[in-house]
Amino acid sequence: MNKRLYVAYGSNLNFRQMKHRCPTAKLYGTGTVEDYELQFKGTPGSAFATIAPKEGASVPVAVWEIQPQDERSLDRYEGYPSHYFKQNVPVQLDGEEVSAMVYIMNLKMKFGMPSQYYYATVLEGYLDCELDTDALDQALKNSAQKFYSSAVRFSEQQTLFDSEEDEEPEETEKEALGEEPDESDPFFFSDGMHW
Repeated sequence: MNKRLYVAYGSNLNFRQMKHRCPTAKLYGTGTVEDYELQFKGTPGSAFATIAPKEGASVPVAVWEIQPQDERSLDRYEGYPSHYFKQNVPVQLDGEEVSAMVYIMNLKMKFGMPSQYYYATVLEGYLDCELDTDALDQALKNSAQKFYSSAVRFSEQQTLFDSEEDEEPEETEKEALGEEPDESDPFFFSDGMHW
């Protein structure tokens, strides 16, 4: 029977997490996936790791040997098939090349920043697997630059409701009703959500 090999590059590098999520998984080895880069994508403040093709780049990974129940658990965790899809990629392991299944995030997702908890979980996994954390630091830096530059471009775009001329701001609903602003209102100092 052929072994089912799974490539981890994010939180599933973490031994503690994998022991809980996939109790029958066994670490097969560590290595790299060539011509891919590590990225953080998702919602602005809660992005998750993914990989994307990039010539000349590489992603440090762990390869796990998994059982069918492990894969079912991973499918649920990764939101397969809507949030992540699966494909096989070649992995370089100490002079040996193996083909293993990897989860890749839906390509429509945008760059974002991971939560501190998620990033710490991934970092712990890098240390568990004795992988070079420079790749993780670089992924965070690159994803942050792409996220913030796209946010700036978006805020600079004019909407259908923007005017060429400076106009006086319209009255707020409370002002229109003649109500005084309430400083105890949690939104008193806020002018809305910012990305």
